[in-house]
Amino acid sequence: MKHFTKNLTLALLLAAILASAAACGEANSNISESGDTSTAEAEYDRLAELGAKDFGGETFTILDANDKPATHINMHSGEMNGDIVNDALFGRDSFMEERYNVNIEYVQITGGKAGADALKASVLADDDAYDLCISVLMGGSLGTLATEGILANLTEIDALSLGESWWSRLMYDNLQLGGKMYYTTGDISPCMYQMAGAFFLNTGLCEDYGIDTDFCQLVRDGKWTLDAVYSFIQDKNIDVNADGKMHANDDFFGFIHQNYSTTTAKSLLGGAGINLVDATSDGTLVSNVNNEKTLAVLENTARLMTDVQYDNQNDIMSKTFAEDRAIAMMHFTSSASVYLRDMESDYLVLPMPKADEAQETYRSYANPWMDAFIAVAKTADTDFVGFVTEAMAYYSYVNVRPLAYELTYMTKTSRDENSAEMLGIIFDNLYLDFGCITDFGTQSEVLANVLAGKAEFSSRMAAISDPLKSELAAFADAWNNQ
Repeated sequence: MKHFTKNLTLALLLAAILASAAACGEANSNISESGDTSTAEAEYDRLAELGAKDFGGETFTILDANDKPATHINMHSGEMNGDIVNDALFGRDSFMEERYNVNIEYVQITGGKAGADALKASVLADDDAYDLCISVLMGGSLGTLATEGILANLTEIDALSLGESWWSRLMYDNLQLGGKMYYTTGDISPCMYQMAGAFFLNTGLCEDYGIDTDFCQLVRDGKWTLDAVYSFIQDKNIDVNADGKMHANDDFFGFIHQNYSTTTAKSLLGGAGINLVDATSDGTLVSNVNNEKTLAVLENTARLMTDVQYDNQNDIMSKTFAEDRAIAMMHFTSSASVYLRDMESDYLVLPMPKADEAQETYRSYANPWMDAFIAVAKTADTDFVGFVTEAMAYYSYVNVRPLAYELTYMTKTSRDENSAEMLGIIFDNLYLDFGCITDFGTQSEVLANVLAGKAEFSSRMAAISDPLKSELAAFADAWNNQ
């Protein structure tokens, strides 16, 4: 078993990060618009509430069913090595092992589907090979297993407090159906800090163009909206080579985005408070799209969009934004460490804009292809698994999340002193509903085409009405019959 004294280096590192993660200005960290309750939670100790436990050296096995193990890190190397994520996970697991006399082990299988197949085989064989699985929702992984009778109902695991801040409270609200929930995300996986849809702002270009808005204060005041975005990006596009096209390689943009994909549509609409699918109290699913509210948001969002041409969709991050040819960009928080780590100019990461000031909270569309979702094997000892999982998640929230700011910006000090607070708002409001994971009746594709001006909203929604209802009903039946 690893020794508790190995945590000393990590503890010193965490203390340094906590001291340097400055909040925006002199604002109170208890921000109503963000849903952040970090000040109150600092006085709350979930580990103390869970109480003492001695598991007698029992092994807790985590299956890391990982599509991209080189960049989506959920397990440590077995020792401290100076890497931010590795050392944070090593310190956490060492603490857990010492405190609860438990042996934490990892099994990594490359590929979400391959890992899901291994988990399914284990459950069917009842061999207890895995306790917890971390993986993607898509591509035949956890999203598929949820309707195949392989996963435990998380809401029935007593130790899990799924509505608390170390889990996604918005997923807890929107991914339950018929009293059952089979997957969620939270601080237990550091990949959570890479998954959020976000708005990137080049602060140097803002200064060059005389945009003197205090964007962090706008966020705090609940006024970071689609209209606010339009007010500073309108008329900023420049067709530099005058070829009649806006190309990521050489033109200048007020706002750049990957073109009209379902991901783009779900990120913008999710941020603007649109639920694609709602779960009802009677265990059914209903589309929540074909209404005037969605149409109004689509029309308001379309003003921001450009028919962006590119050779590779990642050029908007690695070329256009990184080369100071876009004032603003929309993508996932993973872009900061993957595409912008060598960017010389300063930038700020903000939440996705709300539809209007009346919207209650900001919301961050969570990338369902990120290896950050957890599920529990149906055959697992849920008392044991629930306790250890909850303890790891809470410890990660308190001690690992501060490192997310360094991880996101890939620098010892944030590129902007406001970044810690803004990232906190983003991570506190991760959102998915069932329609974000499954494209029932091609509903998401319709929304993307409407946003691109390639389809008329009412007629297209009417055309898919029957298959949409049929697919929603079939999914609900499969979910409820597990």
